Amino acid sequence: MSMQAVSPVPRGLNQRILFLLAIAISKTAIAEEDVYEIELPDVEVTAVKRNAAAHLTPLMAEVITDDSLQNAHVSQISQLNTLLPNFSIQQYGVYKSAYIRGVGGGGRNAGFDARTAIYVDGVNVGPTMSLENLLFDIDTVEIAKGPQGYTHGNQSDTGAIRITTQEATATPQAQIKFGLGHLDYRETTAVMNMPLAAHINSRIAIRKETRDGYVENDHTSQSLKDQDNTSARAQLQIQTSEQHRLKLYADYADLSNQNFLAQPLTGMFGQPAQSGDSFSRVFLNTQPVSHTLAQGFSIQSERQLANLAQLEVIVAARDHRHNRQTDNDYSGNDVLATYYKDHQQLTSQEFRYSSDAQAALRYVAGLYFSQEEQSNDRRAVFGNDMATLVKRPSATVFTPFGATFGVTAGAMVPLQAKVNTQTQALYANASYDLDPFTLHIGGRYQWEQKQLDFSLDGSHSGAFRIGTLNQQKQAMANHFFSPLLAVSFHPNQRNTLLAKFARTYKNGGWNVDFLNRAQVQDGYAFAPESVDSLELGWHYQHRAFDLNTALFVNHYDNYQVFQFSRLGANTQVLQLRNAASVRTQGLEFSTLVPIGQAWHINSTLAYLDASYLRFPSGGANGTDASGQALPDAPRWSMANTLNYGFHSGMLKGKLEASLQHYYQSATYSGISNEPETSQLARRNLLNSCLNYTTDNQHWLWSVWVRNLTNQQFAVAKGKDFLGNQIAIYNEPRLWGVSGEYRF
Repeated sequence: MSMQAVSPVPRGLNQRILFLLAIAISKTAIAEEDVYEIELPDVEVTAVKRNAAAHLTPLMAEVITDDSLQNAHVSQISQLNTLLPNFSIQQYGVYKSAYIRGVGGGGRNAGFDARTAIYVDGVNVGPTMSLENLLFDIDTVEIAKGPQGYTHGNQSDTGAIRITTQEATATPQAQIKFGLGHLDYRETTAVMNMPLAAHINSRIAIRKETRDGYVENDHTSQSLKDQDNTSARAQLQIQTSEQHRLKLYADYADLSNQNFLAQPLTGMFGQPAQSGDSFSRVFLNTQPVSHTLAQGFSIQSERQLANLAQLEVIVAARDHRHNRQTDNDYSGNDVLATYYKDHQQLTSQEFRYSSDAQAALRYVAGLYFSQEEQSNDRRAVFGNDMATLVKRPSATVFTPFGATFGVTAGAMVPLQAKVNTQTQALYANASYDLDPFTLHIGGRYQWEQKQLDFSLDGSHSGAFRIGTLNQQKQAMANHFFSPLLAVSFHPNQRNTLLAKFARTYKNGGWNVDFLNRAQVQDGYAFAPESVDSLELGWHYQHRAFDLNTALFVNHYDNYQVFQFSRLGANTQVLQLRNAASVRTQGLEFSTLVPIGQAWHINSTLAYLDASYLRFPSGGANGTDASGQALPDAPRWSMANTLNYGFHSGMLKGKLEASLQHYYQSATYSGISNEPETSQLARRNLLNSCLNYTTDNQHWLWSVWVRNLTNQQFAVAKGKDFLGNQIAIYNEPRLWGVSGEYRF
């Protein structure tokens, strides 16, 4: 089996990894001999949608608690990057995408569905713009890895992000949190839990978060990459009888920032950039703006039946709107800008029946229906500075941009695309105990129909040769059966071994972007992709420590790839197509070790080999990309957390310190694996937090720092439409102080 090396692993890193493993193993050996009074609680994993402890579930999942989110000061889904290895959220172009075990993407336009599903309180919240949502008043965040959709919700081939908020209870409580920090950071969170009657409970949570930008636009003297976010959630639970509960959820988010696409390393067509320091300065004439409005509600009915089974009905509706304007020449000249108005509406209904969870034979069966309407209204506008001199790589002299490409000031290329998707699915999952084995069998049959209405007017695009389509209507329908088979072995209460196989699919679609004439002529539809997933796992749970390992191999056929490809003259064209096949394989290892009453160590290490097995003409200039590493798939990644806490009689409270470390080896940002233009350096990040909680539990004070050592590195690289070499950088060091009062 051949493996494509991304970069050599430094000798020092090997020594550090062995040192950490030696610590974990030595502590494990000590734990076997000593008698601990500490006992690790079971973590409820919702990936199987029944009350099962983590070591009994046949689906691999990582659970992040609210305390971990607070200690890392993670307030948005997109900030989960540094908490887990083999999981990241990357931005290419307009939207961010989640990557699990080296595979992700999707969501750039209405015709390209995301690979990773996002759920909040059991409801699919839809598009990738949901990755910007705020995290507050959270119970847990769960990252389920591998094919999903056998026990609830929609189908996804890489995994799912499942967010569970705090539940409304019968205990009256309220809390308010406020904070200040670097770059005029301000945060306010208010939560109220209130019983309205004997069997009616309510909960309302509101958060406001603002911060100044940290990148200066020298053209306008404004700070960019700021944030101004507001979000609210409401929950009502009604216990209509001993057997029936009704839950109502509603949420709203208004997210604004001046976040540009990327920072230029070069000017157009590889010429020198106008801004000197690419990390903290840009020179843009078009003010970047990004604004997202999201709202939704769900009604969930839970009924306990006489045979101890449960019937659930979930009805939900969501609405997302996103507006953005960007400067695509990355200069102070008014050459090219794009304006986006994207809209998504999603309604879903789900019916689930789950049997008695204590029986030897346990099963879940359900029906899932959804209707999604997505629309893109986008414009590329050539500006007033068509006399700007440019030099293409093949040219020897500078010439005016307008004359060079045959475009005039104010010329516009409009795009309108609408994609309607109807989904109907039937799923079932059963587990049967044959002590000491448990057999798990599942399946999902899904039918999807898509309809496209696409218009594109490239008549004023000149030498860029953008195509023209007038309300082009197309339709596609696909149906899939996705099987799952797993066997778990429980030789004793501490050990669980698992073998799991699953096959699932991702529907096809259309590349509804600014296509050139050749793309329009050749066709812009792409086929469904499929994945065969094999996973082996071992979980050892002691009363004083926890050890988990997973070995996985995933094979993708007709893998859907979005990329910028060269179109002569150093310009780029957006392509969305199917690669022949992709393989991802790796090993994950995690351990949680409490040391006495004060110290806790949590360490997770991941190895990943992700590459294109066959991708003819997938590289730069149509070269063969077979054997190349997948973008954003680091060979090694590691997350470590060290917590220390003790009670202080003098301070009349508890002090807790937390240090989080994240490591990622070098990787690539492009398919061609070009060292000069797409290689991303390895990274080490440290976050820290110091908490003080009073004995009466009323006050909680925190001092936090993200990116403690102020590391600077690119998280993405590439070339944009006009040949600018660009990069997206990480956030600088941010710090703050917060106080929370609980009534």
